[in-house]
Formats: sequence, C-alpha cells, structure tokens
Amino acid sequence: MEQNQENIHYRVGGRLTHCGVECLPNGQDIPRIVIERIEYKEKEVINGRTEEGVWIAHFAKNPYTNLPFILNATNRKRLIKQFPDCEGYPARLKNVAVRLTKERCRDVQDGGETWGLRISKIPADAAEAPKKKVIPESKVDTIVEWAQKNGYDFEKVAEVYDFESDTVRDAIADALNDLPK
Repeated sequence: MEQNQENIHYRVGGRLTHCGVECLPNGQDIPRIVIERIEYKEKEVINGRTEEGVWIAHFAKNPYTNLPFILNATNRKRLIKQFPDCEGYPARLKNVAVRLTKERCRDVQDGGETWGLRISKIPADAAEAPKKKVIPESKVDTIVEWAQKNGYDFEKVAEVYDFESDTVRDAIADALNDLPK
C-alpha cells in the first residue's frame, strides 16, 4: 500500500540513527509509547555527528519507530517531573509510558526554529485492558469443570472471560452458584 506523498516527513528516507518528529504519525501525538530503558553515553554518533554526554531512551516494541530517542534537557526534565520516584536519575526509569508530541524549538545546527520531538507535559493515555477470551456454548462444560477444579466462583470467571451469549453466561452462573460452599 502506497503512502500519501503529502504525509511523508522530509527526514524519512535518510540514514537516521535516532528518532525525531518524523516518527509522529502524520505529525500527530503518539498518545502512548513505552520507554523500556534509558542510558547515559559518554559519546554517541547521532545521524553522522559525534555528540558527548547524551541520554538515550530505548522504546519497547511499537508501531512508530525502532530507533532510540536522544533526551535533551527539556525531555529529561519532563521525565523527572512525571516520574519523581526516580529521584532525578533517568536511568532508574524502566518501562514507563509517555506521550510524544512536537513543539517549536531552536535548531541546534543553524540557530533558527524547527520542530522538535518532545515528551509531552500531558501524561500518556492509559493502557488498553487486555481483551478477554469469549466462551462459546460448546465450552461451557469445560469452563465449569476448570472453575470448579480451581475453586473459582462465577465472578472470578467473569473477570477473565466474556460470554458468547446470555445463555452461556447464565449456564455458567447457574452451574457455579449451585456449588456447595
């Protein structure tokens, strides 16, 4: 499937080593992305330039980018504010969810203005609840047997599963609520 040419950022297609605003889908916020870990490096080659003393965020697998993210002072400060339990030590942050956005900022190469990738001041969206498996009518006896064997009542089964129909739900509820306590 071809992508609309108007929605391809000018930095896409280069030899990028670290992500920037080009990872934002159509320039819009990424409402939730997980930073798996953060590390400090004495020297790092960033898109062809060697930089000293950089903080690098590595993202968990996601649909937006597989590149690491350089944390400038602004982004580090925002992380520390959002996650004060790290006590000012970014490398202590593991598997934290953030929202990524873009903001106008100074271009470090020419001093002009550009768009920079930022950790948003707005917290990340909540994680989606895992989807429950649906119990079909053909599995009612199996689920009832499993629940009885493990000492689960109907409420416990309903926490883990959805029901194909009201008939399935009622059959399991009746079978489990009729158990001697």
